[in-house]
Amino acid sequence: MAQPALIRGSIAIAATFAMASGFACATAPSALADTPTETVIPAATDYYPPQEWIALAGPGGFLHTQAGKPGWIWTKYSGGPDIPMPGRHTLQPGNSGAGSDVVATQTSFTTVRLQDMDSGTTTTVTLPTGQYYLGTFGSKVLTFTRAADGSVSLHVLTVSSGQLTDTQVTGWPTGATVGTEVAVGDANSVVVKYTDSTDGTSGRLALIDLASGHMTPVFGEIPSNANVVLLDKYVGWYLGGTTLHLLSRPNLTAPETAVQVPTPYGAFDVRHLAVVGDSLLVNYDWNTSASTPADQQLGHGLYVAPLTGGTATPVVDHVQTDWAFGASSDGAVVLGGSSLSDWGDRRITPSSDGTTKPTTVFSDPGGGPAPLNGLSVADGQLVTVESGSDPDADVFTRTIQLGGTPSYGPHTAFGKALEPSDCSAGPHSSAVSCAPPLATGDGRISQGIPSSPNDYATVQSRTGSSEVTVAGPGGTLVDSDGRYVIYDSSGTGTQYIGDVDLGTGTNVLFSRPISGAALWESTLWVANPTPGSLSAISLPTQRTTKTVSTGAPCVPSELQAAAGRWIYWSCGTSGPAGVYDLVTGAHISVPPSGLAQLGDGYLVEHDTGSGKLELTDVHADTAVTSDLATLPAQNWLTDDRRVTWAVDKFPGGGIAYTDAQENIHIFDPHVPASPASGGVLLPNQRLNSGDSLTSGSVRLVMQADGNLVAHLKTGGTSAPAVWASGTHGHPGAYTVMQPDGDLVVYGPNDGPGTGGALWSSNTGGNAGAYAVLQDDGNLVVYRQASADSRNALWSSGSYARPQTIASNATLKSGWWTRSQRTFLVMQSDGNLVMYRKRDGAAIWSSGTYGHPGAYAMMQKDGDLVVYRSGGGPSTVGSLWASGTHGHPGAYAIMQDDGNLVIYKSGGGPSTGGSLWASNTWRNAS
Repeated sequence: MAQPALIRGSIAIAATFAMASGFACATAPSALADTPTETVIPAATDYYPPQEWIALAGPGGFLHTQAGKPGWIWTKYSGGPDIPMPGRHTLQPGNSGAGSDVVATQTSFTTVRLQDMDSGTTTTVTLPTGQYYLGTFGSKVLTFTRAADGSVSLHVLTVSSGQLTDTQVTGWPTGATVGTEVAVGDANSVVVKYTDSTDGTSGRLALIDLASGHMTPVFGEIPSNANVVLLDKYVGWYLGGTTLHLLSRPNLTAPETAVQVPTPYGAFDVRHLAVVGDSLLVNYDWNTSASTPADQQLGHGLYVAPLTGGTATPVVDHVQTDWAFGASSDGAVVLGGSSLSDWGDRRITPSSDGTTKPTTVFSDPGGGPAPLNGLSVADGQLVTVESGSDPDADVFTRTIQLGGTPSYGPHTAFGKALEPSDCSAGPHSSAVSCAPPLATGDGRISQGIPSSPNDYATVQSRTGSSEVTVAGPGGTLVDSDGRYVIYDSSGTGTQYIGDVDLGTGTNVLFSRPISGAALWESTLWVANPTPGSLSAISLPTQRTTKTVSTGAPCVPSELQAAAGRWIYWSCGTSGPAGVYDLVTGAHISVPPSGLAQLGDGYLVEHDTGSGKLELTDVHADTAVTSDLATLPAQNWLTDDRRVTWAVDKFPGGGIAYTDAQENIHIFDPHVPASPASGGVLLPNQRLNSGDSLTSGSVRLVMQADGNLVAHLKTGGTSAPAVWASGTHGHPGAYTVMQPDGDLVVYGPNDGPGTGGALWSSNTGGNAGAYAVLQDDGNLVVYRQASADSRNALWSSGSYARPQTIASNATLKSGWWTRSQRTFLVMQSDGNLVMYRKRDGAAIWSSGTYGHPGAYAMMQKDGDLVVYRSGGGPSTVGSLWASGTHGHPGAYAIMQDDGNLVIYKSGGGPSTGGSLWASNTWRNAS
């Protein structure tokens, strides 16, 4: 089938609007659509190395989990397959075990499962009544009880031959307040923190012998936030700085030894510290000025130094600084390497010569897929949030082209989102910072920003942002389209309608009680208090322009609007839902299987029970549902829309979803684009100041100065004009498609009954005629019930000319052509200019501005020439030329790579023979 027209429109609907029934019948779409087609965008490469968390480093292996991968695994140092370890594990000392290869899993409040990874045996420990789990050390379980007066007792539980032995920890000094904070432990002893009797606040350490249950105070008063280490020969503590305080474990009454930790240049604090044999193993905090690009990407090095003092030297070039450092009695495990390709877990052990030796025990090379934390599709632009593909950006854009098999443009950095979004799963991510942006359809993005005392919603471009401030925290961004946003404040029960271009302190247009609401361009659709009743409000005038009854049996809690034609309503995930066709007035029931997103003539729902994306085609006013793709539920997310899947609500738009490997799948649903949606102006419909119609290439704007202007669509603020009514100088003027068939621009206080027309198409006498802004950029007035070119009554002539400028062809003033990445415009000021679609930047020109009416001609002799108005090959008056004359039959192509090239006759992009080029392909993307 033909490529769906990417038509977009913003129309204010007159209260007296009545659709001619003949028009609706003539434009009824076919009942069946083609099978959806798919393209897969490969995942972006992660700029940063993989991360992981180490919960236990034993003598024979270690327990760890990797970012982006489910569950924990046990890896043996000696090799062999990794062993999945189900259950919940944390990084609290001893929670998952310590000092041995026994992995502990608390399976309930009263039971702990101990798995000996060496012998393969499993023991279940049932906690006595009133005892609570603290950790497992070797094969012994440490618990606590709390008496009615708040005092705490510690207990050591041992299971032997099925019998449980409960040993209460004794030896506490008189007046000691026992705590439940475990600092560190191994198979023989545990260090816990407590306070003494002097003031009840001084920090103390107790070394508990697990065999006897007896505690021994160690050290004197220490800082409450000190880090504690427990080694075969020593127990010690440190607090940043450069001093490690040690006591001999065999002789705790011996004097304390203070070891000076060497500090390399640029390091200022100790982050992690272990003792391996007779060496210190140190990971430092660093001054930013001492960071190289590699350090910033991969982390600083891991250093080793003699325990007796000396210089610290690197033992691993780069290591992860947090969570991936596990120490045991005979070594340590740390994640790092020399480069992304060399990344993995290293076990650091003492060598026979007294030095330390790193051995790779788990390889996890980087350069994998960059994690995706959000995606949105709007008006043919895909927006993604990626944590790791670029150090300077986390939001990226691509253009999406549908028709046949979908295609896509280059991966382009947008910038940093104002609110970082982390929607990942894992033991250390609760997805509380999941804030995927919503593409606004005009090259910008919108986010809801939680804040105190007031939330705000933003609309952000590549170069700046504006915001709408609401009353109170705890709200939700509901919808955003261009300059407008809807934000619900749950704390106040108020819905805020904002306009970021309003220019007030809060940029709030008005507020209302929370109900279902949706945006389409400058029209706000709201649910009324009467079940099934919806109203359209023109935001520029804040007046209700239309009220419809959808047949909904409730006041919808959610609304969505798409393509200027379709309204989705829902009574909740368990209640009925439907789609209302604004053109035909049809009520279409759809399955209420879960969260949904509305497209042009279709609905996509995620059935989390079956793990499927389902496509419901409603374009023929009946619902036909089919499976679209497999997408497992993301149980850590309550709403995965715009996180793992998204729908383009604009006419002819597509669908995107991500798979487990972070690839992005783009679907063309092959549902016909609505012929009466988007860029259509029906009888009695009007464009007020600020309103617009939009097609795939052109935006028709009723400007504030009274001029009706067709601009080429670009992602930036620069939008070349290709047609205008010439009615500037009349602020507040508007355009109306009159019932008699005339398209007219009137002054602000004039109209069909009072006169004062500033411009018209002169097509009166054709009752029921309507205007269409076509995908090719042409504004056309057609006879009623026909879109056949033979029934066109008037056109602006602003349509796109062929990409190939043939020999003897011309580009007249106002004419233009396009490629995948660029527009080439023969401007009314006489300049031939190439614009980049992405941001509207001019990347090449003939430099012939200042000559209104000038035109370009691809001469028969092979020269591309810009002539002034009235000039030509026989009358001269050339302003610029390519200098390629002498090659009869040569022609020019505005290529998809962004290069304007002149080829000799018979030549071409695949055969060569270029004579001249603009050399803009490098900066056209």
